Amino acid sequence: MDSGDPTNDQEKSFGRPWEQDDADSEAEVFTLPGIDEHRDDDVAKGEDVAKGEDVAKGEDVAKGEDVAKGEDVAKGGGSKDEDVELTDWDAIADAPTDLDDYTAVEYSAATTEEYRGLAEDVSRAAEEDWELQPVAATVPGVDSGLVGFEDVTGEAPLPEDHHEATEQAATSDITMRIGSALIIFGMFLGSLLLGGWWFAGFIALVMMVGVGEFYATVRSQEISPLALFGLIGVALMALGAQVSGAGAIAGWAAAVTTAVILFYSLSSRANPLDDAAVTVGGMVWVGLLSFAILFAKGPSPVASIMFLVLLVVFNDMGGYFVGRAFGRRKLAPVVSPAKTVEGFFGGLVATVAVAAVLATFPAWEAIGFGQAIAAALLVSVIAPIGDLIESMVKRSLGVKDMGSVLPGHGGILDRIDGFIVTVPAVYLLFRGFGLL
Repeated sequence: MDSGDPTNDQEKSFGRPWEQDDADSEAEVFTLPGIDEHRDDDVAKGEDVAKGEDVAKGEDVAKGEDVAKGEDVAKGGGSKDEDVELTDWDAIADAPTDLDDYTAVEYSAATTEEYRGLAEDVSRAAEEDWELQPVAATVPGVDSGLVGFEDVTGEAPLPEDHHEATEQAATSDITMRIGSALIIFGMFLGSLLLGGWWFAGFIALVMMVGVGEFYATVRSQEISPLALFGLIGVALMALGAQVSGAGAIAGWAAAVTTAVILFYSLSSRANPLDDAAVTVGGMVWVGLLSFAILFAKGPSPVASIMFLVLLVVFNDMGGYFVGRAFGRRKLAPVVSPAKTVEGFFGGLVATVAVAAVLATFPAWEAIGFGQAIAAALLVSVIAPIGDLIESMVKRSLGVKDMGSVLPGHGGILDRIDGFIVTVPAVYLLFRGFGLL
């Protein structure tokens, strides 16, 4: 090796352990507990180290056979072939197997054949309705193996008293709804049969309660309408309808609107324009119901008013049930997400069918079949608009119901929203037909 090789210099400086002369270095002697003396040459030669017993002479400890001699251990030598059985892993890896000719296509076919149709079964199972049922199973160390719903869902079961209270509350709600509906319908039918000022007074009362609900609701939005002016306005509109006619309704509405404008012009309010608009808008909107008084002043008042009421009611019922069963496309998603196109046509079909049937009864023969169908078509278009108007108002105010005067139904406006715009529309239609 060249003298310039750094490896050669390193060997000269440090030397190689196995080439050192034993005579040139003496083993350092030190004492360990239980050992007389310990020398480096004793370890290298495999001689007695502890208590004079052979430890590293290569004798077999378990069977008494030679496994690795002491000089082999000290010098880095390995064990003999006859002593240790070695496994030739390289030979095993290079040996031919039955999988050498197994292609990727065959592997994929073999592994996926078992799961053929699994995706279809999973998709079909996901579309089916499954009913949760408790499962009985035996668990070691557990007295009862009944697995309840809480074990599956991780939620604690509700007590039996809670279910009973829920059922009682639902029953009470239905009872209140039916009771309040019967009371308001009884008042309506009684005043209609009495006619004259009785019916006009009932309509005036309904309008005053409705406009009062409206003003109370908008006050939550920091708007201050002149509730007194609105209440007086709808009362005067009902009075004008009973005394004079349709012209008086418009006249009193215009007079009260002028009074509201003058009031805000002479007073200092924070938002006079908003307050005035809400005051007049609520009065005119709810005051349209006073056209019902004009129906009562015409020929066959009970028959004509009941005809209109039945059309509006069945339009609402038909739209509700058809929309709930088949509704998919939203009619007005921003204003009223619950209304659907299918519900609209369901209400239209129900209204036309009811009008065709009623036209055959003697009480409504004067209306005629064609005029009854025309009225049904008009109601089918106008009544949903009335519902959308109130839905738009409630959505802008952020409320669910306009009031709570009718237990189980909400406010009075929630029940008459379809009638408010339908009554004047049908009145004008009947006037055009010469029925009023």
